[in-house]
Amino acid sequence: MSNRNFTESRLPSYGTMSSKGEIVISRERNGQPTASQELPFEERAAQYEGYISLPGFSDEEDDEEERDYYTLLNEYVITTPFIFLALISFISLLHVLPEGGAGIYKWDIFLLGVTGWCAVFLVRKPIFFIFSKIISLKISLSSVLTLFFIGFIEEIVRMGWLHYFGNENETFLIAYWLGLGWAASEAIYFIIQNFIELRWYKDDLEIGIGNRYVEEREELEEILGRPLTKVSAWWGVMWRFSWIMIHIGFSCWIARDSILVVPAALIHGLLLVIWGYCLPVFGIPAISYGTLLVTMTVFLIGLALFNIII
Repeated sequence: MSNRNFTESRLPSYGTMSSKGEIVISRERNGQPTASQELPFEERAAQYEGYISLPGFSDEEDDEEERDYYTLLNEYVITTPFIFLALISFISLLHVLPEGGAGIYKWDIFLLGVTGWCAVFLVRKPIFFIFSKIISLKISLSSVLTLFFIGFIEEIVRMGWLHYFGNENETFLIAYWLGLGWAASEAIYFIIQNFIELRWYKDDLEIGIGNRYVEEREELEEILGRPLTKVSAWWGVMWRFSWIMIHIGFSCWIARDSILVVPAALIHGLLLVIWGYCLPVFGIPAISYGTLLVTMTVFLIGLALFNIII
């Protein structure tokens, strides 16, 4: 997701559960790894107040094969066109849908969607600053609230764009193209972010800068629950496909009835929190497929609201 690394702050490492059911605490906390097998799972989770893999979601069992830098780089190069193909496929879908406005391209609304996403992106750090510095909340709580509020703000901005630039005669088309623009800007940021993060894993001897990116790698791995080199680039194609659907879907929801901004904001905020904090708990496959089902439902409901599908 493009929502990772929106702040420079990093959550403390609370440890993970091994495939044997042991909670292993990183050496940075107390100098030695510890394990506790006597306590029930729930008590062990409460004891460390952190993210541990649930039974059946062991990182050791589900880890993908680790790739070297150049293998992963090739994957990113190969998968990047598929992300753009996903966007193109949703434009082509308008030619198939009844009353989809085939041949009508709303590039001005598309650019409006781009500006909407960029505007929301720029307020992430100020919101985090308000929670963490002005209100003086804990870093972890500030991060959760920031992600949740971003979901609300994003849908409110979307509603404002639809209200001020909408057209009663082309409500569906405007909503659809606004969602496409929103998703396109997020996809471009995601692609750039991927290549930047991949550089952090390049062989230190090749780039000759020692351990310059150790802190950045640790921060990213705490979010993903594993090194980036163990995450296939093809997951990114699924993620972008999912978020294209959710942006178009929510745009259709709000364009149909502004009261639907409330459930849209709640769902969006919860998804951002899940992606920001639950990957180490449930694993990338479970979160990815679960998100795909949710976003597909949001998209289909959006089309149904305009009687595009029955």
